[in-house]
Amino acid sequence: MNKLIIVLIIIFTPLSYAENDVDFFGVTLENDFFFNDDGLYTNGLIATWGYDDVERLDEQALPDWLAYLAQKSYLNKQQDKRYAITYTVAQLIQTAIDDSVEELIAEDSPYVGMLAWEGQLTAYDHLTLDRLTLILGMVGPVASAEFTQTAVHNVVDARDTRGWGNQIGNEAVFRVQADRLWRIYDKTLGNTEFDVVSGVNAGIGNFRSDIGAGVGLRWGQELQNSFLSASAFPIQKLNRPQHSPNGWYFFVNSAAFYVANDIFMNGNTFQDSHSVSLIHQQFSISTGFMVNLYHWSIVYTLFQQSAQYQGQNEASRYGSITVSYNFD
Repeated sequence: MNKLIIVLIIIFTPLSYAENDVDFFGVTLENDFFFNDDGLYTNGLIATWGYDDVERLDEQALPDWLAYLAQKSYLNKQQDKRYAITYTVAQLIQTAIDDSVEELIAEDSPYVGMLAWEGQLTAYDHLTLDRLTLILGMVGPVASAEFTQTAVHNVVDARDTRGWGNQIGNEAVFRVQADRLWRIYDKTLGNTEFDVVSGVNAGIGNFRSDIGAGVGLRWGQELQNSFLSASAFPIQKLNRPQHSPNGWYFFVNSAAFYVANDIFMNGNTFQDSHSVSLIHQQFSISTGFMVNLYHWSIVYTLFQQSAQYQGQNEASRYGSITVSYNFD
């Protein structure tokens, strides 16, 4: 697994460019132990770094192949915008709700491990934000999810997860996603502020294809200066609130989605594997806070989602904590 992570970083993401040194680096832990659960989406280990204020999306700021795609996109054609670039590598783990059984439980969620790279390009001002995201990765035993979960359980003295022999097979996955956010309302409340952010997004790929709409509420300070970190959507796999070097705020986000396919529920695309019957209409909500302490940013989030498959007998919920260091 470690070798594959290194290869993904070397191929896709040089850490700096001649005109742009990295502005921030962050680490995220997502886990259901925040709710004292262990099942469904159970763990995510994520590293994120990037550039907060880039003049142009060109070869000076991006790998040549990604700069070519950016220059062909609508992001580079917008006027009077600021740009940001974010890269992520992650390992994501999902198990059955009843993970104490070694035999396959057909009506329970599949065992899935995923190792992924993500690149995000953002164009924004103080009222609107457009973001394009590309996700490339692998699911299956190559992601070493069983090894990671076993190691963590040994450290915390948790019981063994016994169903990894039923995990889906190796498969390359991708997703292309577009987001649009609007800061539609803001109000000063003493020495604090309140705002409302609405948004739509859509994505396609064998990782997941969906379309959604959401709304986010924030209360804190320097909300206009931290709009880059705002979201109208609860955290999703590889899509979570961004860091910000400015201010602090509490937030609540809620969204509705129509999900056409999801490899974490549908199983492998091109070979037989365990799968469950996907529920296409899904809803989610999250709440949390973002705070800056000197050069450090902390984002803490609690997330809950409606049922993702027919017969699901337990809610999908987990917590997330991100700690980032701002080099500026």
